Amino acid sequence: MISSSKGKSIIIWGIHPVREFLELYSYDCQEIFVHPSFGKKKAQASLLSMAMRQAVVVRRTEHLESAGVPAGIVHQGIAAVVRPVWSIDFLSLPMYWRNKSPLVVLCDQVTDPQNVGSIIRSAVAMGAQAVLLPSHRTSGITGAVAKSSSGALFHIKVCQVGNLVTAMRQLKELGLWIAGLSPDGEHQLWNANLNSPLALVVGAEGKGLHRLVKKTCDLLVRIPHFGPVASMNVASAASIALYEIARQRNLIV
Repeated sequence: MISSSKGKSIIIWGIHPVREFLELYSYDCQEIFVHPSFGKKKAQASLLSMAMRQAVVVRRTEHLESAGVPAGIVHQGIAAVVRPVWSIDFLSLPMYWRNKSPLVVLCDQVTDPQNVGSIIRSAVAMGAQAVLLPSHRTSGITGAVAKSSSGALFHIKVCQVGNLVTAMRQLKELGLWIAGLSPDGEHQLWNANLNSPLALVVGAEGKGLHRLVKKTCDLLVRIPHFGPVASMNVASAASIALYEIARQRNLIV
């Protein structure tokens, strides 16, 4: 069953993510919370001026945790409650790659929000149109993901699905080739043809891709290692794979 990724508003934090969201989707920013001392520096004052020009409610509070920011987070004195503008339904995917060669990234069992955010950042940089996240055993979209993506989340569409294997099969029906990134892949990354409409599946370090996910892939590719380290972080591996896809598509100049 394919589920919708639409959900409730979330809270994001940090100067860059909040500024990026305001520049793109000011009407979807419901309110901003700032520390009483926020605004003394030039970048802070500029951000507050932007919020006021766009008629966004700004509230001052000594404790941003009371607004929903997790305790212990480095929030730079600002947070915002925003609507999930990145969220789309699975059936809406094709409209986002119209007149483009589709490139979608699927995360399997990637539970660390820092990794999910980094993968999203690389996906945006290398021309992907969407990221698919299963609703179980993978981090959903949170403020930590938005912060880790450094605002890239607001430049891509994210679809949450109930079953990743079902989503992969439906992507095949839409004409996409499914490539799984795996240490035991039969093809070296740069020897595989990745220039067709493509869905790249990445799995968590250690666990890797789930058995059924691997079985559903059309091909499995690996990144050769030349040093003593036997594996790499999933976000780093995804970044390398996405760069190679962009290179094959002549997007790198």
